[in-house]
Amino acid sequence: MGAVRRSHAAAGLALAALLLLLLARLPPAPAAPPRPRVMPVLPVLPALPAHNRTTPPASSTTRRPTPSSSKAPEPPDTVKAVPALVAKTVPAEAPPAPAPKAPRAVLTRDVYVAGHSRPHPELCPALGARLKLAILVTSAPSHRRARDAIRLTWGHFAARSDVALAFVLGAPPDSMRAAIDAEDALYGDIVVGRSLDSYSNLTLKTLSMLEWMDSYCPRAPRLLKTDDDMFINVPKLFDFMVANGRANATLTIWGKVVRKSLPKRTKRSKYYVPPIQFPGKVFPDFTTGPAYLMTSDVIRPLLAAAPSQPYLRLEDVFITGVLAERLGIKRRLAPEFYNKKVAAHPCAVQKGVAIHMVQYHEQFDLWRKLLDGKYKCAS
Repeated sequence: MGAVRRSHAAAGLALAALLLLLLARLPPAPAAPPRPRVMPVLPVLPALPAHNRTTPPASSTTRRPTPSSSKAPEPPDTVKAVPALVAKTVPAEAPPAPAPKAPRAVLTRDVYVAGHSRPHPELCPALGARLKLAILVTSAPSHRRARDAIRLTWGHFAARSDVALAFVLGAPPDSMRAAIDAEDALYGDIVVGRSLDSYSNLTLKTLSMLEWMDSYCPRAPRLLKTDDDMFINVPKLFDFMVANGRANATLTIWGKVVRKSLPKRTKRSKYYVPPIQFPGKVFPDFTTGPAYLMTSDVIRPLLAAAPSQPYLRLEDVFITGVLAERLGIKRRLAPEFYNKKVAAHPCAVQKGVAIHMVQYHEQFDLWRKLLDGKYKCAS
């Protein structure tokens, strides 16, 4: 009985060994499939406008990946890039609009053109060292008859060695250049500046006159500025210059002085002055423009002060008022400067220095009444 049990046990062991041997030869079992990773659902983002796109736009819907999908899931970096792309589409705050600039007055240096295209320095020999008086007549290019009338009457005093006379013009229009050339070739007494000749540029013409004196005639002691519609009693002017101690005067302008004049603010007025050119309520005292006499020491200070000042087309107000007031130049009333039209009586002609609004033919009548000597006028 015991032997039978031992044989059964041995047979069982042999069977177990045989099973283990069979199992070892079998192929290994396949590994369990990996558990799919679940991606988060992305928010739906609005599409970018075509002109703002810097990278390809994200899809308008986001697919949730599943194990059966054949498309590989997007890497996590793409999720981070989307908010940055959206941030670029937010418009930046617009900068504030610049405040409008206040209108600026035109300064004299903005419009004045220095120099002379026709200077004629020979009209003032030795820089004026031998002169007693320089007479500069502002004229328009078309005023040939007025210039001729002066040359044939009181302008004859320019034949004296102590008097210089010239006509000062602005740059003429092209249509008149040939006529001016011919006239100047005949008389040689026309000084032409570089600023365009016009009524509104009368201040520029007067500055051109002062520049000519400073450049070519600085040693002349006196300058008479006048216009081509004036009659000038030159002998009376010589008497005036030395009377009452005027021979030694300095920094002085003589003429018809206007005081407490108000700027014209009506745009229709010929003498309209906008506040931006002259903001004051009252003009400084000035000598009227048809004729005034100045000591030569005022010329260079006036030229130096003019460029930085607002341009004012009323030349007498600007030169003898605004600038002279700023520089401390004296303006002295001289009743002999009528600077207006007067009755053409011989005594009125002989007593006055400057008569205004004289036409071509009237110059000859006044010249005759000045020289005929038939009238004895009380002093």
